[in-house]
Amino acid sequence: MKCLPVILLLGVLGYVLNSLYYTWLPTNYIFDPVTLNQLCNTVIAKHNETTTPETFSTEALLRDIRDSLAAHYGEEYINKYTDDAWVFNNAGGAMGQMIILHASISEYVIFFGTAVGTEGHTGVHFADDYFTILHGEQHAALPHALVPEVYTAGMTHHLKKGWAKQYGMPSGSFALELAQGWIPAMLPFGFLDTFSSTLDVYTLGKTVWLTAKDMGKNLIQNKKF
Repeated sequence: MKCLPVILLLGVLGYVLNSLYYTWLPTNYIFDPVTLNQLCNTVIAKHNETTTPETFSTEALLRDIRDSLAAHYGEEYINKYTDDAWVFNNAGGAMGQMIILHASISEYVIFFGTAVGTEGHTGVHFADDYFTILHGEQHAALPHALVPEVYTAGMTHHLKKGWAKQYGMPSGSFALELAQGWIPAMLPFGFLDTFSSTLDVYTLGKTVWLTAKDMGKNLIQNKKF
């Protein structure tokens, strides 16, 4: 009985946040998954036309996509691409690397990928996640699936709010990820592996700092929730 008020409070909070998810929260979004897919495909096509497998550069592709996003949405919303902004990401049993291009309370945009390959659980999130493959591919599956969903360069994998899948990415695969929803509710998924397995507190600290700094900048300076 002592837990009843807490349970009721959590229930009311969940109801309110879920209602706002479909009404007020989308009014704060500046990114659009269709537009991001189009921008990515334009840059991917340019690189496919001007490079060969021997001359292709993943870094050049990512830098051009970052510049395309900044040109479309504004430099103030898209962070610079620098080598020291990359961090490891351990979540759901998978390990990859990411760079935060934008982080606010309602949205984030990151490059995520893996040089060596990875596989794990997507997590269950209070957000919609749009994963546009830039190079390589992603495989994903629901619990009942006997064959994987396969996403290749230029395709966007939409993981709906509350859904969960197994996913895998072979070595050299990278993607642009857009998440829209209650982003702070997603952060524990990205942090808890530090305490349960990796003990990589340096990466945790750097990730928290970069995320908080960008959220603060967008909230205070850009008036972006």
